[in-house]
Amino acid sequence: FWLKGSDNLRHLASPLDSSATPAAMSMSYVPEFGLHFPHAYVTPKKNGDGEYEDPKKGLVNKCMTACSGWVTEYNMCVQRVQTRTDGKGTCIWQYEELGMCVDHCVAHDIFSYVK
Repeated sequence: FWLKGSDNLRHLASPLDSSATPAAMSMSYVPEFGLHFPHAYVTPKKNGDGEYEDPKKGLVNKCMTACSGWVTEYNMCVQRVQTRTDGKGTCIWQYEELGMCVDHCVAHDIFSYVK
């Protein structure tokens, strides 16, 4: 319903009343969040057995070089834990950080393999 003014009284006008004017609208809704589409579709590759290869495996190898700082951090932690004689210590935090870095890197390219 739109408000229609007459004299000093305001009352609700019928939505079918053509003399009623709607209030000014704000900016129109344009969804832009999350609308990133890949630039090109990469056709799937087949291995020697005729089965399709998992594209994530190739991307993980590429992303391991991009996350080389976390690989170094994880390897240094493993060496520290192996040198301990009390059997305590873990590198779970470094391993999780490495995994998050690789997943983040893979996420940029993996959707170009989806049609």
